[in-house]
Amino acid sequence: MSLRSSELELVVAEVSARLGGAVVQKAWCPLPRLAYLEVRVPGRSVLLCLCAEGELSRVSVAAERFPTPGEPAPFQRWLRQELIGLKLIGASWSEAERLVTFDFQSEDSRRRLVLELGSPGGLVLLTDSGRVLMLSGEGLAQRRSLHPGAQWTPPEPLSPEALARARAAPSRFTTDAVYPLDFMPYAEEAERLLGPKDKSSRAEAIRRRLALPYRARLKRSGRTLEKVRAEAARGPEAERHRQLGELLTQNLYQLKRGATEVTLTAYTESGMEEVRVKLDPRRTPKEEADWHFHQYRRLLRGVEHARQREAELAREVGHAEAALKQLEALDEDSLLAQAEVLHLSAAEEGPREARPFKEYVGHGGQRIWVGKGGEDNDTLTFKVARPYHLWLHARGQPGSHVVVPLAKGVEVSQEVLLDAAHLALHHSGAKGEPRGEVSWVPVKFVKKVKGGAHGQVLYTREKTLVVRMEPDRLERLLKTRGGEAPPAP
Repeated sequence: MSLRSSELELVVAEVSARLGGAVVQKAWCPLPRLAYLEVRVPGRSVLLCLCAEGELSRVSVAAERFPTPGEPAPFQRWLRQELIGLKLIGASWSEAERLVTFDFQSEDSRRRLVLELGSPGGLVLLTDSGRVLMLSGEGLAQRRSLHPGAQWTPPEPLSPEALARARAAPSRFTTDAVYPLDFMPYAEEAERLLGPKDKSSRAEAIRRRLALPYRARLKRSGRTLEKVRAEAARGPEAERHRQLGELLTQNLYQLKRGATEVTLTAYTESGMEEVRVKLDPRRTPKEEADWHFHQYRRLLRGVEHARQREAELAREVGHAEAALKQLEALDEDSLLAQAEVLHLSAAEEGPREARPFKEYVGHGGQRIWVGKGGEDNDTLTFKVARPYHLWLHARGQPGSHVVVPLAKGVEVSQEVLLDAAHLALHHSGAKGEPRGEVSWVPVKFVKKVKGGAHGQVLYTREKTLVVRMEPDRLERLLKTRGGEAPPAP
């Protein structure tokens, strides 16, 4: 559970008493409903945690902060711009509205930071006149009609019954003295109470997000395997057509055109056997025999292809199962190091049809994004992609922007680079050409041409890859669009 009213009252009073006059040194907003302020009082720095995340909601003093995944959120930039250098002059707790308010001031400005703990929850940065500068948490904008520039209004207060229930919940703090040896015992105990749960909860969320493509692959492969195995089991049916074709060829003189059935004698290893063969009256005897041979060859090709596909699917299943096993074995710190998966933009996580890119799956399950058009190219490159993602484009050709969303600090593998380059050429003016050149560079070195058309960019520090198109590679990639079919690992 989140901090209770009695606990918040103690923590906020402690913050106001112990941190009054503290100067804001640093600020972070790693996730929409989570922010940290590092404030300085004489002799020490304190990391203040402000969280409005459902059951993890709290005000506390933390020993360490949650890592900022990917590019900083706009709210973080506003916190740094508006609060760094200001002094915290007070904090207050409104029980009925479930609001924690922090007031800051400098010689020439005043700012207020509001932490809304009720649903939907979030943080709001205000001017001294109550105008919204920026807010963090989409729910506030959607359900409370808040937006930058609007006049802030507090949420609806709790009903008397709900307020009575909130007041009845006893404090879980065990600190006896108000200020023992610990500098801020209540705020530190709040973090001990909810911090580990926060860490494990977010680690599990990262694990689930990382596991999604592998679980989807297992599900798809399982459905496909049933069909492939049924096709691979048609070998006896193919052999039966071959035997009938040979039997008919040996007995063409006994066949009469227009007949619907004939009984022939077959000599097998077990002796003579009377075989009743159904005929198509529209075919000549020779055409009937040829038809069975055709069915034999067709089924044999299908069986061979199915067996190859079955082996590919087995490799895919093995790869996905191994990846899931590795994910299950990761500890919390290893998972939290990949926190960027929690920071996907609304464009990336929105409905597939509304996204500005097509998604393909490359070597090893690596996602590859391809812009759908001019405006979508801009959105993909400058709003969805992170500075450390890889950007590709067919050199000297009009075409889609291609982005490989690599984890921060990860180098692209040669196979993934070739996959992305194939898609860049396929979605360009060089489509259908046997070879082409592709430029690639981190997204941070791509700049929009001022006043230029949609999708028109300049880039520096690029590398060029000469690509000889591999039809099999391209076919494999195109089958993965939207995750409909996984690639071979």
